[in-house]
Amino acid sequence: MRFFPAFVFFVLSQTALCQDPWKNVYRESAWEDRDKWQCADKLLGFLKIQEGSHVADIGCHEGYMTVKLSKTVKAKGKVYAIDVDQSRLNTLKRRLEDRKIENVTVVKGDYDNPKLPTNALDAVIILDTYHEMDDHDKILDHIKSSLKKGGRLVLCEPIAENRRGLSRADQETKHELGINYAIEDLEKAGFSIIHKEDPFVDRHDVKGDMMWVIVAVKK
Repeated sequence: MRFFPAFVFFVLSQTALCQDPWKNVYRESAWEDRDKWQCADKLLGFLKIQEGSHVADIGCHEGYMTVKLSKTVKAKGKVYAIDVDQSRLNTLKRRLEDRKIENVTVVKGDYDNPKLPTNALDAVIILDTYHEMDDHDKILDHIKSSLKKGGRLVLCEPIAENRRGLSRADQETKHELGINYAIEDLEKAGFSIIHKEDPFVDRHDVKGDMMWVIVAVKK
């Protein structure tokens, strides 16, 4: 059997990665393009945050929404940027330092616990991450405990049209989730759903799917 030299394999894999339109939408290099389809301003509007608000970005990746949240709540506010991947958090920390952003606290969470302060937050956003979590009941319980009364939770997740009828487990193996499963979770957790859109974002040209959004409130 013939083997490629290591450096040749590296070059080929990186070239394929750069040419693949389904990759890297969360990296800073893709943020400008992401602004064209993610409807980030609408997501910020759903959160109903302002200067001085305290908010969490769960599944922050490299900080796309974190940076926008930071600008919204300004110096008097606070943003908790949560992720389970330490390498992503390290990248985010460097980005925050480079931009001299000081109102963000970076937290390494668990798959079933975002490690947030109790009764301290005005809003929480989970963008394209809820489907990755291990125990949704525990996650929502922690989030509910972290929110003030009337605090908002915004969920935004993808689902391809041809996978809407699949089981939850099958959808999650594709890194997707139907809105019906999230609604069941939120109602079970005791949240009040005040807004939902399905579809919300069309990203067929980017990831081959649509995204829905739910706005829920802690009673």
